[in-house]
Amino acid sequence: MSEPTEMPSFSRSLKADDLGAEPYSVELHAAEADLAGIAQYLMIPGVDAMRGEADVTRRGDLITVSGRVEATLVRECVATLEPMEELIDEDFVATFTTSAPDADDLRDEVEADLDAPEPLENDRLDMGAVFLEHVVLSMAPHPRRQNAEPIPDPGAGVRISAFDALKALKTGDDD
Repeated sequence: MSEPTEMPSFSRSLKADDLGAEPYSVELHAAEADLAGIAQYLMIPGVDAMRGEADVTRRGDLITVSGRVEATLVRECVATLEPMEELIDEDFVATFTTSAPDADDLRDEVEADLDAPEPLENDRLDMGAVFLEHVVLSMAPHPRRQNAEPIPDPGAGVRISAFDALKALKTGDDD
């Protein structure tokens, strides 16, 4: 994926110091002007709509984001290569930490702990990036239209062996 372009309607930066135990509610709706930039970032043909809502709380160094993302995406069917609509409607929970990981812990760690909170950069949390990340995680890896018939392969059923390929390379030296 490329770096996200500036998307003013789908960006809200929260300062970690401003968060507390009381939930801070965030709701973002991508404006029409930002949808093309989001589609380019996701490397898909188009985005018709995108929104996210979440409650953000902080207890000590741990920041918890519980929310929902909804999106209407234009994808390319892997079977027919035709445009298709993919609907995303997912709940999620993400955790972040304001404490930096210890360098000694990183050296000794052989396997990544996928459940560990993600460290914040500059003690700021970009909610648009959090919502986009969860849209990406919810996207079908191989989008396929219902009842899609694959495009017929013109070479299907033709048996080619390595010897046939060598025979095609052979010149008329036998004469």
